Formats: sequence, structure tokens, C-alpha cells
Amino acid sequence: MRTHRKQTSSTATQTYEAHSTYAAALGALDRCQYRRTPPGAPTVADLVRPGDTISTSYNTGGVVIEVKEYFYAAPTGETLSHFTIVYVPPDRASKYRDTDRCWINECVAIGDRILKLFEANTDEVSVVDRAHAAEPRRSRTIVIT
Repeated sequence: MRTHRKQTSSTATQTYEAHSTYAAALGALDRCQYRRTPPGAPTVADLVRPGDTISTSYNTGGVVIEVKEYFYAAPTGETLSHFTIVYVPPDRASKYRDTDRCWINECVAIGDRILKLFEANTDEVSVVDRAHAAEPRRSRTIVIT
């Protein structure tokens, strides 16, 4: 059974602003307001490293396994750099499957904060625990006489 609702003036004129490149590609309004990491400033790859534990403002997170850089060709003609953080649940960090992998896309570094590329998106990523640096391996020399 179908129900028909009369559109009110508030629902008929409601527009949705793009919060991601995916939404923009689907036709959501792209106001071309983007966040950019300032030249010479640390990038997301500098702030987050594999092994770090992260948390998001929307209560997800885990252990980072990879950080990748991508580029977005904005309608303004600019090419904007952004990063994807790949993580797994903390209990699966030592041994995980492909189905355990999760992605946080379109991340940019603004100061020491990790935010989303589109200013309309208020999501934020935080580093909860830093990975411990592995101890350097001592080199061994074997002399054969």
C-alpha cells in the first residue's frame, strides 16, 4: 500500500549540501568550500601512522593499518590533496581479514587536527594512542676466515 504525502513548501525547497566527493558526484550542491592543509604543514600521513589507535567524532575507530593520499579535481579547477585512513577493530589488529578493514575517506590536516575535506562535514579523527616505535635491530657482523 502506498501513502501519498503532500509536499510542503519547506520540503520542496530543501537542498542538500555535499559532505563528500561521492555526494558531489551524485549531484548534491557543492559550494566549493574545502579545507586545505597549508603548504609545509604536517599532512595526515605525518599525524597518523600505522599502528596508531584512532577515534572519530561519531564513535568509531580502531588500529590504523594504512594511510593513502588521493586527489580530488574540484569544480573550481583545483586539484585538492586528501587522505584515506584504513583501520581495523582493535581486537583484530594482530590478525585481520579483508572484511575487517574500515576506511575514513577525504581527511585533511589542519594544524594538529584531522578533519574532512568538505567544510560542510564536521567529522573529526583523533589519535588516541601512538604506536610504539620498534627498537632498531642491532646489526651483526660475521667474519669468515
